[in-house]
Amino acid sequence: MAPARHLSHRVGGQWAARLPTLAGLAFCAIVLWSLIVNLVAPHYGASTYNTGWALAASAAVLAIMGGAFSAVSKVAPLATRNRWLTILAWVAVWSVLLAVQMRVSYAVRIPPDWDSYAIFWDASGLATGAIEHVSPYFQINPNNLLLTLLLTSYFEYVLSLGFSDLSMATAFLNGIILFAGTILTYYATRMLGGRKAAAFSLIPCTALLVLSPWATTFYSDTTSVLFTSLILCLLVRARRTNKATVRIPLWVLAGFAAAVGYGIKPTVIICLVAAAITALCLLPARKSAASLLLGIMIVGGSFYGGHKLIAHMERNNSAVNFDLQSNPVAMNPGHFLKVGSQSTQGPYGRFYGAYNQRDYLDTVTVKGSEAKLRAGLAVYADRVSDMGPLGYTAFLNNKLAWVMGDGSFFTWGEGRVTSDNFISQQPSDQAIQDLFGNKRPNHQWMMSIWQGTWFVVLALVAAPLLLRTRSLMRPEVSAIRIALLGLIVFLMLFEARARFLYLYAPYFIVLASLSYPVLVEVVGRRCRVRYGRNTEAGSARHPAGLPRLTR
Repeated sequence: MAPARHLSHRVGGQWAARLPTLAGLAFCAIVLWSLIVNLVAPHYGASTYNTGWALAASAAVLAIMGGAFSAVSKVAPLATRNRWLTILAWVAVWSVLLAVQMRVSYAVRIPPDWDSYAIFWDASGLATGAIEHVSPYFQINPNNLLLTLLLTSYFEYVLSLGFSDLSMATAFLNGIILFAGTILTYYATRMLGGRKAAAFSLIPCTALLVLSPWATTFYSDTTSVLFTSLILCLLVRARRTNKATVRIPLWVLAGFAAAVGYGIKPTVIICLVAAAITALCLLPARKSAASLLLGIMIVGGSFYGGHKLIAHMERNNSAVNFDLQSNPVAMNPGHFLKVGSQSTQGPYGRFYGAYNQRDYLDTVTVKGSEAKLRAGLAVYADRVSDMGPLGYTAFLNNKLAWVMGDGSFFTWGEGRVTSDNFISQQPSDQAIQDLFGNKRPNHQWMMSIWQGTWFVVLALVAAPLLLRTRSLMRPEVSAIRIALLGLIVFLMLFEARARFLYLYAPYFIVLASLSYPVLVEVVGRRCRVRYGRNTEAGSARHPAGLPRLTR
């Protein structure tokens, strides 16, 4: 019986180890479906785009990626022989990307609006001494408190340097964070897929992070790009080393980064949960599970300790004049579940699960945390019941397509500020503003670039459905897909829009960049096999591979 039990345990371990791969393939199928739906019937966000022009931009992106593949293949031998030349070339590339990032950030500054208004004005007021406590807004939305306190510290540092334009300082901070996200995305891709894949990642990074749709606004979505990409880099680097003296500090940093990111944007924690799920699925198939268990414990402990430390610092900050632990007016999951089950009419179609004033005011009028939760759950249940099983399924299908299909990530969809309100009035900034401004004449060009790039990214992310190579099915790559699957499931249930995807844009880019070299290799191999067969058959007839001419 002992051998039978051993065999059963082994088979069970193999099936458990396959679960991350299967979950990742389910995510690929969801992405493919959302792409097809948006190609056939586009679900627009706050701005519209021309599908034909977007597909033309997709073709241009693929052509650029093809050219990059050829260039990297030719330059690679030269790079190995001339290290300093390679370093200088990369310094030039990163310098150009940083210059573009900062130039765009400066040109497209807009006045703070919606939630970013409360964050900016409270942070600037605290830093300058104009106010002593945060506004009542943070009692209702305590999730934005940490970001405000961090921004306050940044403003205090900026003011100590003698720089008083806090709006410009915020724009530059936003640009630096997005640029750091680009660097981290590049290095995560390099660790997972090598230099070629990393070089490809710069193309979608340039379109979606350097020329970011959200370069106009400093908020938790752009800030969290730094944390999701940093956590990915730390965990991948820890997996690539066998030295405990390197692994343990990386695990500690990953857990603490997740704690800070969670305090800024709660969905940051999903990537850590996905990594833990993947590790647990691998345990039964491992002869020695000590390393994985130790990693889970250290990362989890670091997150818990960091979270408690942040909560302690918030409670004891003199700017916070309300009880964070007992806060009956704070929004809770019941409200966001309620909001996620309705749709409203937007300028170019329906908005599914998006913020609406009616639900917000209804929740605010309910007193007490438990009462808010019960009221939200009751409204959610009523709405789902009214739609019925088929209706709710159709609603979720439309919500998936609407959230996943917008390559501009719902830019210009929040608040009331438009491109008529750009801060900079310098003529040299007008050309950039004409591209990024939703009411400017050349905005459709930028929309086509964003949307075309996003179409390519989604298609490449879904490619493992056909390209099931070992490199694309590795546990660490499956963990990235599970993180995005978890995010999608969360957004399907709760309040959502494409903006909520943006903090995980680096993950989409990494997956797409890993798929592209494999796609090129598979297509190239098939072409070589087919070409080889034709040449072989032709050579038998004629030395030149051509059929003999007969009279």
